[in-house]
Amino acid sequence: MSPSYKARLLPLFEEHWKQGGRFVPARLQAALALLERLRDFPSLELKKHLSQQGSAGLKSHETYGDKALERLKLQAINKTHGRRSSNLLAWGQALLDVLGDCEFSRMSASRRSRFLDELQQNVAEPLRTIIEQDPIEVHLRGRSAEAVIREILVAAEEKGKSGDVAQYLVGAKLSLRLKREIPVYPANKKDRTSHFDPAPALGDYEIESAIIEVAIGLPDEKHLRQIKQILDKSDSEVWLLTRTDRVATWRTELSLKQSAELMKRIVVTSVETFVGQNVTELSGFSAQLKMERLNELFAKYNDAWVSKVGTPGIRIVAK
Repeated sequence: MSPSYKARLLPLFEEHWKQGGRFVPARLQAALALLERLRDFPSLELKKHLSQQGSAGLKSHETYGDKALERLKLQAINKTHGRRSSNLLAWGQALLDVLGDCEFSRMSASRRSRFLDELQQNVAEPLRTIIEQDPIEVHLRGRSAEAVIREILVAAEEKGKSGDVAQYLVGAKLSLRLKREIPVYPANKKDRTSHFDPAPALGDYEIESAIIEVAIGLPDEKHLRQIKQILDKSDSEVWLLTRTDRVATWRTELSLKQSAELMKRIVVTSVETFVGQNVTELSGFSAQLKMERLNELFAKYNDAWVSKVGTPGIRIVAK
């Protein structure tokens, strides 16, 4: 990429793709999707790429986002590829104008493809660092423990790792609360049939007479079947842990699938509450001790889970 081209691109990086001095993953993801769409539709008018007038989403936004990730060999990120919080209308046309200055429309098809390859590589570089290397940073002061866990899960979702982070946080919390080591497994591996383990566990964690399953997404048939199997094969309580805004949906869906009697063995609550409430109780409701307990939680999470089965990009650093 020529120095003059970099100079034209730099304001986009600094003014539109950063917030508080840090890159916003959603904006980088949306930029990759827009550039990928240009391979099929090389128009330099943003309005021709939008799903509808005034929308912050592109036509086939997720499809082009997936293609860009595959091309760049980037791990899966959140499914919307930044569509909801990309602020695309503020910078999309400016990006296309940079391409116009480089005479994109006059390039041959092969030159255009190489040009987009180069540009996507530059956009992907900071995104790759955010996903794979930069830790999750969280502020502790002035927040409840539940709010801290919620903030972590939001940041993890931007990396496409909210499921892993939630499961490892639950494991770290169980270890601290029960004062014993909890077996460490990669996310979604212990309770999945594989060539090496044809007889999987019933859930992510088995604690005495309870089986705990972490499912932060919306209800899906796989998890609903799994819960039915747990109820059929054991007398255990089933703890289904999801995100705060999905608790009611999970309860409703489960009540449609299970009898009223079996529902008495199911506890549906949020990861934020399951982890955060214990931290608060262990701190004796002291603000200072709460920060100490949170730091203990993160140390256990980082050392026992992330270092063994995670990646640097999901480490948690308290500020």
